[in-house]
Amino acid sequence: MFVIIARSPSSIQVYVKNMKTAVTVLQEMMVKLGLTPEYECISQSGPKHQALFEYRCNALGVVVTASARSKKEAKQEVARIMLQQLSARGHPVPPPYSVPIAMQEDSPFSAGGPGDTRSYVALLRELCEEYRLTGVTYELVGDTGPPHLRHFTVRARIGQHERFATATTKKMARQMAAEKLYTYLRENLARVTRDFNEEDALVRAHEKAMERYHENEEAPRRPDLGLRVADYHIGLAALLGRPSYTEAYRDSTMSIDEDTRSLARSALEQGRSQSPTRALQAVAETLGLELQASCLEREGEAPLCVLQVTGCSPELAFAEPTAAAAAGAAMDYVRRALTELCQ
Repeated sequence: MFVIIARSPSSIQVYVKNMKTAVTVLQEMMVKLGLTPEYECISQSGPKHQALFEYRCNALGVVVTASARSKKEAKQEVARIMLQQLSARGHPVPPPYSVPIAMQEDSPFSAGGPGDTRSYVALLRELCEEYRLTGVTYELVGDTGPPHLRHFTVRARIGQHERFATATTKKMARQMAAEKLYTYLRENLARVTRDFNEEDALVRAHEKAMERYHENEEAPRRPDLGLRVADYHIGLAALLGRPSYTEAYRDSTMSIDEDTRSLARSALEQGRSQSPTRALQAVAETLGLELQASCLEREGEAPLCVLQVTGCSPELAFAEPTAAAAAGAAMDYVRRALTELCQ
């Protein structure tokens, strides 16, 4: 079942229609191509009463993973992500699975947990805005485990109140931490917040997410051709939101919100005990930056390892004798931009 919630001028209407599951849709797509998607349960963690299963799916050369609290839900989630990835690569995928990933992640109807159709990040944000509470901050405080089985711990905090959650993805850990903090506030502020309507709050959050999505869709990322060469060195710092740089850096479509900056700073601290390459990957993933490594041949000399950082304006490139040194140089640059932001 798929629930679509729309808002009319006078009321909220809920429409329910039958639809095929993600696993069924993916299976039908592959059968038409003479192929079969491959599923594998690659890990199980946590106590028996709160086990977390991680599934991997391989189709058309694309490999994705997803986690949930049951094998069935994990398989459905990994199939949904696979459909979105195939859609992004130009394969015909029927709606709603063809909705762009960025819009799905921003939607307040993204599941806060398996079986839950609410986004507690959205609910908590709306609760804070409606009752003028201090804004929510999210911080990545833990990153453990091998590359194929990493576990992230995120802290959600409002003033002196905080809650922690651990999951195999940062997004899931953030949702779970938000759920714990939201539940705590609703239980302890029941009399004050009794008129808080979750349905209305989710619709408001959905409208805001749609506005942000359409703004980004109408103004896609493009190089800021008006940026002076003399200001190139402040491009990343301005992207991160340093006020003194925003006038020189006019590309407002590429701004990063405070929650993301907070997670990036946390990832930066966690990265002090990791290799430069792994630490940079974690920070870049949080900031939405992409990394591309290549080798630059030089006549009569050893080749240079070049690491390109895209997703900011101007795009950055770091060349060093080794890949680790290039990652270290990029990491120093990102650390300096984030550190200056706090000064």
